[in-house]
Amino acid sequence: MSEVAAVEVPERYSLECRVASVRFLNRGTFQVELESSTGAALRYIAGHYLQLNIDIDGQAHSLFYSVANRPDSKQPGRLQLFIQNGSLFTEKLLRRLVQICGRQEHLTVALPMGRAFLQSNLKKPHLLVAAGSGISKIKCLAEEIVARDPSADVRVYWSNKDIDDFYLLEEFREWETQGENLSFTPILESEHPEWNGRTGFIFEVIQEDQYVSDNTVAYLCGSPRMVYGTIDQLAPYGLTEANCYSDVFEYAPRDKRVAV
Repeated sequence: MSEVAAVEVPERYSLECRVASVRFLNRGTFQVELESSTGAALRYIAGHYLQLNIDIDGQAHSLFYSVANRPDSKQPGRLQLFIQNGSLFTEKLLRRLVQICGRQEHLTVALPMGRAFLQSNLKKPHLLVAAGSGISKIKCLAEEIVARDPSADVRVYWSNKDIDDFYLLEEFREWETQGENLSFTPILESEHPEWNGRTGFIFEVIQEDQYVSDNTVAYLCGSPRMVYGTIDQLAPYGLTEANCYSDVFEYAPRDKRVAV
């Protein structure tokens, strides 16, 4: 890994939460707001994920989601999740969350989890890369970096296959007014008559911007294919895996991937 700052990582713990709200972000993505049942301040670092324990149809399930909001002393007991509805199971999950929203019924979360939390030297240029729903983790990281150091050099890239997969674009573009050296670039994989932004594969757009060097630190969130492919495509420009952080490194390390 790259040069890291001295970071005290909280020990993993469990707590009860209530569902405060569930709302649409786009046709297939929901924003879920959880609140600590006791109002206790939550202990985690931007970039961590959590384990959500919930009963659905009488069966217990443990699900894993990136935390989408940075720790905030003004709302210390709040957790924000982005959940993509792409299966029958997630439909059931969302119905269950809506069912208990605003009630006294609680669910349990465990956190912090993962090793790809914010721990790098913010004096170095930072590349934050998301594909699809991976934007939840990148959102959390970008907001924390700006809060810690508004002068940090940060490039955020978010790629989607369909124009309707984007959401909160105006909110994300606000980062550019909050960070002195931050840019946000949404990318559509292929041309669309209603899209006037950047198009192409995410690594191609980053290459065009000539941002990467051997000093760049990267946080990547997406599928293993996207994460490793992006790193490999940017390696000739100086990016090294040692300077990269991703949850993919834990659940799909290169040496354990099955060739297809």
